Amino acid sequence: MSSPSEISGQYASEKTELNAQTGSDGGVRGQLSSLAQVAKEQASAAVAPLKENARSVVEEQKQRGAGRIDTLAQAIHNAASELDEEIPQAASYVHSAAGQLERASSLLRDNSVEDLMKLATDFAQERPIVFIAGAVTAGFLLARLLRSSPETEFDRGAGPDQESENL
Repeated sequence: MSSPSEISGQYASEKTELNAQTGSDGGVRGQLSSLAQVAKEQASAAVAPLKENARSVVEEQKQRGAGRIDTLAQAIHNAASELDEEIPQAASYVHSAAGQLERASSLLRDNSVEDLMKLATDFAQERPIVFIAGAVTAGFLLARLLRSSPETEFDRGAGPDQESENL
């Protein structure tokens, strides 16, 4: 039977031989660690352009949405001006609603997506019931808007490879 000092000496010599084969004290662990680091760097490099592209698309959509809100607010102001002659009290409420839309448009236009997400998160934490009610309302409005949008030929079943009946 081997003594403890013989076993530890044998272990040390096997470790030295293994280190000589792998090239360092870390050996396989070191190689795996460096491979993992390279993979992480390559993944980050591949994702960076995708992130930037998504950010630019979101920014463009944000600006487009702000423009649409401004157009809607102007239409509401015009309607309120016409209403002003007949029912001045109601017209002031309508002008006030249009002013709120203009403020929302300005908020959308002047803040980054990250800032808007922070504002939404803070609002959700301060007033969760109002936030959920607003989200549900926005969902219903979006669903109605999508249902009322004009039907395209693709929606009617004429795919890209099929001839349209209207041609």
